[in-house]
Amino acid sequence: MRLINDIFDYEPPSSWLERPKQTVVLIHGLGLNSNLWETLTPYLYDLYYVVTYDLPGHGNEHVHPLPITWPDICDQFVSFLDKNRLNNVHLIGHGLGANLAVKAALRVPLRIQSLSLLSLPGFIPSEYLKQGIEDRIKLMLSSDRTSFITHILPSLTVQHESNEIRSRISQAYQNVHTGNYLKLLQLFRDNDTIADLKSLNTPTILLGGEQDPVYTPVLSAISASYIPQGRFQVIPGAANLVFLDQPKWTAYWVCKHIDTLSSNTIDTENMMPDTTISLHKVIQSGQHLLHNAQELNIQFLHSFRICVNGVELPTGWNKRFAKQLLLYLLLFPNATRQQMYDDLWPNYELKKAQNYLRVCLNHLKSLLEQYSEENEFLRIDREHVTLQGNIRCDLLDLIHNLKQAMAEQNKEVKAASILQIWENLPHHLLSGYVDDWILGTRDKIEWQLTALAHWMNKNGDVSDMAVNFNYVAIRNFLLEHE
Repeated sequence: MRLINDIFDYEPPSSWLERPKQTVVLIHGLGLNSNLWETLTPYLYDLYYVVTYDLPGHGNEHVHPLPITWPDICDQFVSFLDKNRLNNVHLIGHGLGANLAVKAALRVPLRIQSLSLLSLPGFIPSEYLKQGIEDRIKLMLSSDRTSFITHILPSLTVQHESNEIRSRISQAYQNVHTGNYLKLLQLFRDNDTIADLKSLNTPTILLGGEQDPVYTPVLSAISASYIPQGRFQVIPGAANLVFLDQPKWTAYWVCKHIDTLSSNTIDTENMMPDTTISLHKVIQSGQHLLHNAQELNIQFLHSFRICVNGVELPTGWNKRFAKQLLLYLLLFPNATRQQMYDDLWPNYELKKAQNYLRVCLNHLKSLLEQYSEENEFLRIDREHVTLQGNIRCDLLDLIHNLKQAMAEQNKEVKAASILQIWENLPHHLLSGYVDDWILGTRDKIEWQLTALAHWMNKNGDVSDMAVNFNYVAIRNFLLEHE
C-alpha cells in the first residue's frame, strides 16, 4: 500500500507564509520524548516558532520526585511557559501530552489560542482500559523492556516493521524513568477526560489514526463530540502516532485549524452537530446499565468513609452493628447465615442471634438504599447474605495487592509492587475493631507485610523506583512487628 505521504502534494496557502509567525508548543505522549517530533517539525518551521516540551522523567531534566499529580504537571508546564515568555501559543499534544494540553487550556485559557489533540486518550470502555493498563504496568516493570516495546509497537505505528522507526521508539521507552511512567499512567487511568473536554472553550481539533487499534476512529469521534468548539479528522494510513506515520497530513490539518482562527473564518464542515446531545445520552445510559447504576465505594484503611453512587453517607454507621456487618460481608462474601451467627454473636443463643442479624440487616439495607435508585446492594435469601453491584474497597485492594506481591517471582515487579503498597499503607491497620474474625484478617495482613518488608530490606535496590522511596517506613514497621 502506498502511504498518503507518497501521493499527497503538500503546498501551504500563501496566506500562511505572509502572516506573522505564531508559536506552537509540542507535548509528546507517555513513554516517548521530543525527538520523535522530528518527522513533523520540518513542515512547521517555515510557518511557526516551534517549541517542544518533555513530560516529567522523559527528557533530560531532573527527575520529578514522587508522587505526581495533575496540579503538579500543570504547574510545571505553566512555569515552562513563564520561563520562556510564551503567552499566546497553540498547543499540539499527543496521547497523555494531549491530556496535559487540555488541562493547560483550562488552567490558563487566555494564553492558549488553540489545541490540536493527536490520538487523545478519551472515551474508552472502563473494562478495556483497566486490562490494558494492568498489562502495561507488568510489562514496564519487567527487567527487560524489549517485551514491552514488542508488545506496544504494532499499536503505535503502521511502520512497526521498520528498523529505523523501531529504534527511535525503543530508545524513547528505554530512557523513560519507570517510577514517573507508572505515576503518569495512574493519572491517565484516573482522569475524567470527558469532563475536561466538556469544559473547554478553546478551539480544538482532534486527529485520530485510521488504523489506531486502541483509540479507534469511532472512539475518537465520540471524544471529539464532547468538545464545544471541537472538530475531528481521521488521518488515513496512520495508527496512534499519526505525526510519525503521516506527518504531512498531520501538519496540513493542524495548520488549517490554526489558520481558520487567524483569518477569523468559521469552518463548520467538521463541527459537531447538536444531535450529539442525543448520542451522549445514549452513551451515558449504556454506561449506567453496564455498571448496574450501583457504585459502592468504601474506605476502611485511613478513615471510614462510604459513598453510594457518588453520594457520601456520613451518619448511621455506628448504630446496630452496621460498620462491622458491612466489613464482614466484604471479607466473607460466601458466608452462610449460620457462620454469621457464630462469628458476629458467638455468645448468644441461636434465636437471639437470628433476631440481631435481622434487625442489623434491615438497618444496613436502609442505609445503602438511600441513593441506590431503587436497586439493591444487599441480596438476602434463606441461606446467604451477599453484597452486589460495583463495589470498590481500599481494604480489598490491599488484600489483593498483597496476594499478588507475595506470589510475584520477578524481582523488579515484586519490589515495585511492595513500594506501591507502602505508599498507601495507613499508620494503624483496622484499629478499633476487636472481633476475632477481624483480628484474624489483620494478623494475616500483618504477616504478609512483615514478609514483604524483610524481602524488601534484602532486595530493595532492584527497582529504580527505590531511588525516590523512603525506607524508614518499612524499617519502622519491622521494628514494631518483630
